[in-house]
Amino acid sequence: MNIPTRDNQTETSVLEVTTHVGESASHLRDYLQSSMQELATITERVSRGEMVDFATHHWMLDQVDYIVEMIGDESLELDDELRSNLLQLLLSIANLNEQIRRQGSLDL
Repeated sequence: MNIPTRDNQTETSVLEVTTHVGESASHLRDYLQSSMQELATITERVSRGEMVDFATHHWMLDQVDYIVEMIGDESLELDDELRSNLLQLLLSIANLNEQIRRQGSLDL
């Protein structure tokens, strides 16, 4: 995913939804850490008033779909900490999405 910066340069983000239901808990923890870092980067850019491009917004929505799939999969046994962290990420994405909506900083 490419994320444009304020000065029209492009940064490449290697984070994509690559994990699937049934993957190991350690892989999910890595996913959570990477996703939270990516979200923090996006949040910082929004805080500086930068526009959020379609690809970045699409990445956020993909994470929501993935998290809902993870939490809703009854065959996947998530410990309380992992489930809590997934919900925290989901809430963080929802809060950022609302901030983007209020600022009108979505660049379609």
